Amino acid sequence: MARPLRKTKLDGTPYSRREVVEAEIDRITIIGGAELVLRAALWPSSASGFVSAEALLYFVRTLPDGAHRDKLTEYLLGRVVRRIPRPADAGSQTESLTRMNIREDVVDRFVDLLMSDRAEYEDRLDYYEINFNSAIATARQDASNRHWTHENRSDELGSGEMEVSEQVEAAAGNYNPFDADELDKKNYRLLLDDAIDSLPEFQRRIVEMLRQEIPIESKDPSVDSISKVLGKTEKTIRTHRDKAFVSLKMRLERKGRI
Repeated sequence: MARPLRKTKLDGTPYSRREVVEAEIDRITIIGGAELVLRAALWPSSASGFVSAEALLYFVRTLPDGAHRDKLTEYLLGRVVRRIPRPADAGSQTESLTRMNIREDVVDRFVDLLMSDRAEYEDRLDYYEINFNSAIATARQDASNRHWTHENRSDELGSGEMEVSEQVEAAAGNYNPFDADELDKKNYRLLLDDAIDSLPEFQRRIVEMLRQEIPIESKDPSVDSISKVLGKTEKTIRTHRDKAFVSLKMRLERKGRI
């Protein structure tokens, strides 16, 4: 008999898997780990011996650490990715970047739940055992709302020729988060990565491209620039760069690194 779920409803009654999933788990329990791995790789769902994502997750959560669980986890993450639109489906490069971030967000959050579950029972995974596709759809919608909100906010801010405020220019000054001397300091890179991740999406993209030494603007049409990739004016890019640099400077100062 499958291990019962622990998450409870508002009235205190526990959640339960669908009967078809419970029966599937019971059937799979009697086969060996190697056979389960072979069947977990089957696709599409019409394939004989196919293992549902709900049952696959159950065994990923309950099997002991080892090669079989690692392989099943790999196949399970593949199921997550299949439920998220590919960035290539987007119509523009900026839209593709946003969809890529949504895709990574959903996968990363699911991985975080799996890692949390291995340390201590994570009841937020229970719903995935009840209706995996619906749970992924909800996670995808949450991620979409977050990332498109950032994107739309950036569009609004960059819709005109934004003037860089004197206060922002003064605060940013000549600050460069990628100064070679700073990068050599102990733990600075990790603190910088965390600070960059905390930025609004549009600013984070700009900073990451600056880190890769992509120019803000270029007169050479064959050279990709930040302005070209993000579809914004040079002035808008510089404004958001300065805002990002001010945020990074303040965050790192609080950490006592600069």
